[in-house]
Amino acid sequence: MPLGLTREEAKMWYRRDVLMPALRRGSTLLVVGSLLVLSMFTLIGERLEANLITLMVMQPLILIIAGFLYAYGVAIMLFITSRFSAKTAAIRIAFEKFNALFNKAGFLTFAISAFSLAYWYLPENFDAAVLTNSLRLEMQFTLLIVGMLVFIGSRQLARRIRLIAPVVAGKAMGMYGMFLVLTPFNIYSAYSVSQQIEAGVVLLTLMLALDFTLVPAWLYNYFGRSTAEYVNPYGWAQCD
Repeated sequence: MPLGLTREEAKMWYRRDVLMPALRRGSTLLVVGSLLVLSMFTLIGERLEANLITLMVMQPLILIIAGFLYAYGVAIMLFITSRFSAKTAAIRIAFEKFNALFNKAGFLTFAISAFSLAYWYLPENFDAAVLTNSLRLEMQFTLLIVGMLVFIGSRQLARRIRLIAPVVAGKAMGMYGMFLVLTPFNIYSAYSVSQQIEAGVVLLTLMLALDFTLVPAWLYNYFGRSTAEYVNPYGWAQCD
């Protein structure tokens, strides 16, 4: 905040230079998240369900990103609202304390996310979701929740760990991709072995892409420059 401001000038500065940019950012995140979700009910969604690669990789990725953006947008809106509402501020603080106490390093939310993904990727459940509209909607809703949980968990990670965490997720994708490639019979009854192999190759490629982009970035971040942690202005993180 600039020095030498009166009380009223400080309030106006805070609203103009802190709250308004935060409002624009939060609104943008919510709008983009909504557009990603709505795209699943258009021709784009139909195309993504056309083969195993897009249904197993692209659609979940889009929905998880949408859930992440939703949670981030809501966090910013809660931050803004808490500046004007003592009740909202109390709820926000209580959630932060709960998250810090029971979700250390994001373990709880990441564990729930991993379990949810594993459940829907089981052949029996995945095939049922492919063939049944209601179960497909349930799976898509679960993926949105997973994205929100990933956001909440990521707020508990240090900055350096947050950068390398997607590489760990990529290893899990790569292992499952290798399993799909090496399995000589179709695991998912609705898709052929060739589509299964193609999906496995895509998962392996994504793993390598994460390795070749994020690992060098992490090494540079760790050894190349100072990475002093600072408090997230929206209050949902220990560092940003």
